[in-house]
Amino acid sequence: MQFRSLGMFLLLVFVVLPACDGSSISVAPPDSEAGMLRAVASAAELEASIKAGLTTMTPAGQSTSTALATEPTDAGSGGFSGTYTQEPNVDEFDAVRYDGEHMYVAPRRYPDCCFILTTEVADGSDNTGNPAEASIRLLETDPSTGNAMLTSSIPLPEDVTVQGMYIDDDTLFALTAEAMFGHFGRAFTVPAYWIEERLGYRVYDTADESAPSLIADVSIDGVFVESRRIGDIVYIVSRYAPGIDGVILNPSTPAAVEQNRSVLANVTLDDLLPTITIDGQTRELVDPAQCWVSNDARVPGYPVVTSITAVPIDDPGSFTNTCIADDAYGVYVSESSIYFPQVVGYMLPDDVRTRIHKFALLPNGPTYRGSGEVEGQLWRGGQTDFRMSEHMGDLRVMPSIYRDDNADFVDHKLYVLRESASRRALDIVGELPNDARPAPIGKPNEELYGVRFLADRAYAVTFERIDPLYVLDLADPTDPAIAGELIVTGVSDFLHPVTGDLLLGLGRDELGRLKLELFDVSTISTPLSRGSLPISEPWAYSEALHNRHAFTYLADVGAVDRFAIPVEDTGDVTISSVYRPALNLFEIHDKTTPALASLVRAGRIALPVDKYFPWSTRHRAFLHDDAVYFVLDESVWSAMWHSPTIVNGPF
Repeated sequence: MQFRSLGMFLLLVFVVLPACDGSSISVAPPDSEAGMLRAVASAAELEASIKAGLTTMTPAGQSTSTALATEPTDAGSGGFSGTYTQEPNVDEFDAVRYDGEHMYVAPRRYPDCCFILTTEVADGSDNTGNPAEASIRLLETDPSTGNAMLTSSIPLPEDVTVQGMYIDDDTLFALTAEAMFGHFGRAFTVPAYWIEERLGYRVYDTADESAPSLIADVSIDGVFVESRRIGDIVYIVSRYAPGIDGVILNPSTPAAVEQNRSVLANVTLDDLLPTITIDGQTRELVDPAQCWVSNDARVPGYPVVTSITAVPIDDPGSFTNTCIADDAYGVYVSESSIYFPQVVGYMLPDDVRTRIHKFALLPNGPTYRGSGEVEGQLWRGGQTDFRMSEHMGDLRVMPSIYRDDNADFVDHKLYVLRESASRRALDIVGELPNDARPAPIGKPNEELYGVRFLADRAYAVTFERIDPLYVLDLADPTDPAIAGELIVTGVSDFLHPVTGDLLLGLGRDELGRLKLELFDVSTISTPLSRGSLPISEPWAYSEALHNRHAFTYLADVGAVDRFAIPVEDTGDVTISSVYRPALNLFEIHDKTTPALASLVRAGRIALPVDKYFPWSTRHRAFLHDDAVYFVLDESVWSAMWHSPTIVNGPF
């Protein structure tokens, strides 16, 4: 535990270093009804802000402010499962999609380095079913037999990878990029990592499934960050920093600052902003009139532009764009808003705070609504967006506060923020712990793992040696309370709502094995466990622990719910370990009667493929009636629910 405490302390020290001239970097919020951001007054002001950001002397490799619900509707209910999402009516891009008739499989981003081929396949692919060229594969499925047939492949340019896709009737919307840097995070505060990259999207008409046709080819200056689809609008978040010959990124000496100032004197705003190229025609992506900058006079400028580009899926050649010339470290999207959390660094770890900017998603484009601040760090990569939730207009967040204290190096808080009626601000209307309710969320030195906000409740799992599940009552957002607590062994990293009374947890037990736990939360003050199942040997890996798209759930299949979890298992942890991919199948019985509800093993689909390094593998699964489709990277396999040992494929 001392190691973890020291590691977090060093991370915090790194992100709050003093400026090179010995003074501290102050990014305190402005005292103004205009909000922490303000609309750019003119193109000249935006130009001055970006140039100031490029010339401001900062710690090496750091920017001025360095940063560190409800049931998912797309999880599936009867019929077939789709892509698992955090929020209802908010679609999430993924590299494998299924619409009940066709499966779309994008090529993975990494070379085929890690397979031990154990099958022989004579279909022009390699032994894992992966085609030689980089292409999006379209397969027609037959759920009555579990078969699938390749109908066509869409070749991709050599320098393009697919970050994910959306499907809409006969339209395939593929998000592309030259490189992938993961989700929003610390790398995006250092432009040298990703400058001069490009992203974009390619849209195809798939009405003729044997010959899809390209209807839009779009590229954008910058690096891909995140995307969501709401209705017929695809929102794309990207980051851009200008690559100007002679400009030193993140200057750390007075000489470098002076060099930048001299070079930038002859640079125009057009040279500083990203462009968008639609079917060969290039135009400016950013309209300065639709940009927002920091409203703190002590922040001279910011060199990176974050864009929210809204694209109609049925008219991909048109778009609206909103830009933010300020730091951002994460993205959370509800059906009506997009939020950008930004870690604000101060001189002491105890003073680290998270600033949150809210943009309403309106028909004419995203519009700034206000900002607020909470204590602690909110965004730390992975699926941290589960720590944020919008409900009835309120934003609920659960940050962690790290301290230089080995006796208790971390605390966790819950905040409820509400948009002010009189100014552009998110006011804190509820907080936990507080003076009236001082009980902490978590025991000393317990990190925060699984978090899930569902309507007027929140569930949080903390862990050091045991697994407390906390049930938080948010029925009165101005007076949140810890309503109940359950102590069990192990930890849950991922929480899924089965019903309003049942919660499913996926994590590890005290022996390091992957495990499932079914929680009965029908009585808010006394949560109970309705059973746990170890589902692997120690050291096994499941992508579903950190990527919700690898978790597959289909509700109401007759009298049961079905779900599937990919597991790569080995009893050996040496360098020569062989991981064997399998899809573990489970059912939940009697979910309408929580006291009788139970977890049931339904079988295991083991693939005839062994491999090294499981973390480089993409796992997806889709349930359609009794058919189960299991996707390992590009290869597609299938089995029937009641006979999982009979495996077909790869297709």
